[in-house]
Amino acid sequence: MIKVAIIGASGYAGAELIRILRRHPGVQLVGLASRTHAGQPLSAAWPHLPDPTPFTSPDAALAEADTVFLATPNGYAMQIVPTLLERGQRVIDLSADYRLPPPVFEAWYGLPHTSPEHYPNATYGLVELHRHELPEARLVANPGCYVTAATLALAPLAAEGLAHHLIVNAASGVSGAGRDAAGTSFAEINEDYKPYKPAGTHRHTPEIELNLARVQAQGRHVRTHGERRDLTLTFVPHLVPMTRGILVTAYATPPTPPTEAELYELYRAFYAHEPFVRVTEALPRTKGTWGANTVWIALRLDARTGRIVVFAALDNLVKGAAGQAVQNFNRMHGFDETTALDTAGVWP
Repeated sequence: MIKVAIIGASGYAGAELIRILRRHPGVQLVGLASRTHAGQPLSAAWPHLPDPTPFTSPDAALAEADTVFLATPNGYAMQIVPTLLERGQRVIDLSADYRLPPPVFEAWYGLPHTSPEHYPNATYGLVELHRHELPEARLVANPGCYVTAATLALAPLAAEGLAHHLIVNAASGVSGAGRDAAGTSFAEINEDYKPYKPAGTHRHTPEIELNLARVQAQGRHVRTHGERRDLTLTFVPHLVPMTRGILVTAYATPPTPPTEAELYELYRAFYAHEPFVRVTEALPRTKGTWGANTVWIALRLDARTGRIVVFAALDNLVKGAAGQAVQNFNRMHGFDETTALDTAGVWP
């Protein structure tokens, strides 16, 4: 039985971690930390979790833990990760603190990185691309929702040398901004749909580019009509007046695209053994992924323009956060990857 603590248990990702890990047969939850709810019962923050277990302070939650989930704002993990690693605890960090090289992180997040020495030892936690690195990991950088959806949508193209002239148009539900985000009241988001941080200003842009460059560098099956090239993309996120969900529409325009049938063959082969990636001819819908650790991916080829269009949908709080973190946990500790992760969404 692995003793687990969750720091940031009163946030949205924290609630999903609790919901999933309570049914994990190999987990004992020994600490649920919240600075704002310490001493209060779980139901004070989460009425849907009628559990008398009280929230504690971070220090108390960490005392017994073997593995620590950090569902905390950017900048917090780098302050405590060195101490946790010195104690021999394993860490899954849901923030961005160890996803990017420290100079890149500082440039895009506007925060000084206080423990850059630990970045080289962090394992990037997108299981579909880094599965074999995770069993030995001590520190996992768990990617977020936009990056997961965009990377999985485009990774097969990058592996084939087909990731040319990339554009990612993405839309997110409001929970992706966090529980206390400004400007997300019902009156401000209802009946509204807006882009934000467009044209190279969103901080997830370099992470998507880095992921795709890594896949391309592996050169899994570069076709004769594909080629390796510097990977840059235009990323434009949008806010949608719904609670959960990410929908990515990604575009690539290689010089000589495969046929649509060849594209489906490529994607199905690339994700053939992935329990949480569903390649489907039906266009994905965010509602079909609610509550599940599943990514739905579909493809179209615009034959007139030679442009490949890829659609990907996921639940931003599950595969885009907590579910992915548990998937990483399972790989780290030798559990079946699907343990505690129900792949069926909630409908309607």
